[in-house]
Order: sequence, then C-alpha cells, then structure tokens
Amino acid sequence: MTKTNSSILRGYFDEVVNQKHLDLLSKYLDQLPKYFSEKFIGHVPLYVSMGIMTDESSGVKVTIQSVNPGSPAEGKLMVGDEILHVFDGARAWLTFDELREGVWGQGALGTLITIWIQRENVEHEIPLTRGLVRGFEFPYHLLVPSIIEYFKDWRDLKVRLVNVIETGDLVAYHAEYQGYNVRYRRIAMWAELGFVRFRDGKITDWWSEEDKLSQLKQLGYTIQEPELVKK
Repeated sequence: MTKTNSSILRGYFDEVVNQKHLDLLSKYLDQLPKYFSEKFIGHVPLYVSMGIMTDESSGVKVTIQSVNPGSPAEGKLMVGDEILHVFDGARAWLTFDELREGVWGQGALGTLITIWIQRENVEHEIPLTRGLVRGFEFPYHLLVPSIIEYFKDWRDLKVRLVNVIETGDLVAYHAEYQGYNVRYRRIAMWAELGFVRFRDGKITDWWSEEDKLSQLKQLGYTIQEPELVKK
C-alpha cells in the first residue's frame, strides 16, 4: 500500500522528533535517508539580521557555517570564520555560552553591529549593518547537524500534530511542541505552522514558522519597551 505524503510527515515527527531516531536522517551503508531527499532545501522566512548560519557543535567555539548571498555578511564574513566577540552598542557577547544563544544577530533594521572574528589565526574587526535577509536556504548537508545540535538542548521534546492538510505534492501542518530545555532548565510549549513538499516519498522542501516569541519568554527572556524615536 502506497503511503500518502501526510502519513510520511506524521512518521517523521513520530520517529525523529518524538522517538529521537536521528539515524533515520543520514545515510547508513547502502540505505538512503528515510525521510529527506538529498536534494532537500530548507527555506527560512524573511528576517532582519546578518544572513549567516553558525555551528556551535564543538562545544567551545562558534564558527560560520554558511553565508547567505545578498546578505549584509556577504563579502565580509566567510565560512570557517570563528566568531570571538560581538558588540552592538547596547550589549556585548563575549563568551561561547553568550554567543551560542544566537540572538546577537537580531535587531532593528539599519543598526550597527561589530563582530570580531579569527580567520587563519588572524583577528579581524568587522563592522556590519543589520539588513533584510531574503529567502535564506540551507541544503541537506546542513540539515542533519543542525537537528542533532538542536536536540542537545531539547532532549525530551515532543510534538503533536493538530492539523494536517495534503494537496498535490504539498502538505500543510499545524504542530504543538513541548519540552524541557537543558540549558535554561525550563519547560516551554509553542506552536509551529509549515508547508512540506514531497517527491517520490521524500521531503524536498520545507517552509515553517515557529512562535519563537512565546518560546523565548517561557525560557526566561524579557522584552523591554523601546524609547520612542523622535521625528
């Protein structure tokens, strides 16, 4: 019996997210990944930042994993650069634990951020201006390490699919997550909406948006009302 795309997606959430069978994400001997096509592309929504993806899997340093074409970081930061410190005039991120939070890249459009990097054993000070990053995409080879790193913080994460709608090669879903974050030692619950495209029973494209504001507030982050800008 041929499986529907929606049943394959349900299988992914159950086996990979709920049961943590991360071995199903990668090749094993002559077996291809169970759920993802090797031509997979993840699509990140429009946002304001630097346009980079970082890697903290070493546990001791933050390095640049990819640079989005057309982003503020293009031509200034390079894959493999180690990020040492970050300043934006309001706050400094100096340690590995502070940098790995990942929120230093976010901020208001047009605001200045200064990044100290190490490249080929030489330190560089690089000023950048936060800008609009359109259509950030990441391929299959970046997907697996990012999921593995994610589950280091959310080891008991569970997901429940609330709604699933299938049409053609697309599946739309509404999911609810709950888990204990080992870094912040707090429980959080949040929702996610997404679209997944399939071809020959494999996931080729994924678009999603999580309620990160709710998640971060439950983890202890606070939001201050900004001062009004005078015209």
